[in-house]
Amino acid sequence: MLRYGSVSQSAGLKKWIASAAVADYGDSVALWKPPSTPFARGIAVGSVSLHNRSGGTVKAGLGARFPVSLWVAGQVTSAGAFTDDTTDAQDAGTADFSMHDRSNSGSGFLVGCEVPFNIVGIVQSAAGDQTTPVLVLEYWNGSAWTDIVGSVFIGDTLIGGGTGEKILCFPLPSDWAVGGSGTDVSATKYNLRVRHTTAGAGTADPVASQLFVGFAKMLLEGLGDNSIASLIREHELCFPPQCDALFPIFSTADRQNAVEVDVRAY
Repeated sequence: MLRYGSVSQSAGLKKWIASAAVADYGDSVALWKPPSTPFARGIAVGSVSLHNRSGGTVKAGLGARFPVSLWVAGQVTSAGAFTDDTTDAQDAGTADFSMHDRSNSGSGFLVGCEVPFNIVGIVQSAAGDQTTPVLVLEYWNGSAWTDIVGSVFIGDTLIGGGTGEKILCFPLPSDWAVGGSGTDVSATKYNLRVRHTTAGAGTADPVASQLFVGFAKMLLEGLGDNSIASLIREHELCFPPQCDALFPIFSTADRQNAVEVDVRAY
């Protein structure tokens, strides 16, 4: 068995991966990356401590990132038609990924991944000014799109909520199936639709610069200021083997937040 590496550091001024679009897709600020030679390996955590020093109560956890080769993203209309815009979702280009079409209430974007995921990071560059936006967050259960807004663990406001890093983190649906109705929606990926209905179109749409997709574990709710949450397991906390980098999650970004983790490849 490979030995653990011990990492102790600031979580950084970010909620998960990056507060601004990054050319290296977050590699330089990762807690840890598994070795890729002689072959790619997964991420296993033996123990972790999360230190909240943000000045208020937070939600926290660990989130491992999926590589860009596994997922696609693009815009989706209220009628369900998908237009691929994966390049803009993954690169560091500024304000080039549309999150909602103000002329089409019920429109938004879709993320599809080859494996199930439960966290999406969004570097948002324009907030949008639509009137009374209502988020609709849907997965495909094999026969219908199912809204899971009510069960979201971290659900940052995507319209009218300012700019910067936003997170959508949710419990993984037990009946998530590949595919989904709608023109050009992938039949082989696990698809998540992020749409908004609005009462007024406004004059500016919400726009993102970069998206991140991954898998979150050890999700903690209500971690008080100056509190520490620790986990020491007899059996390791293993992330999906496709994950290629590990990051801490804090719902409030603060450089004083800290993490200590014993991690190894498996």
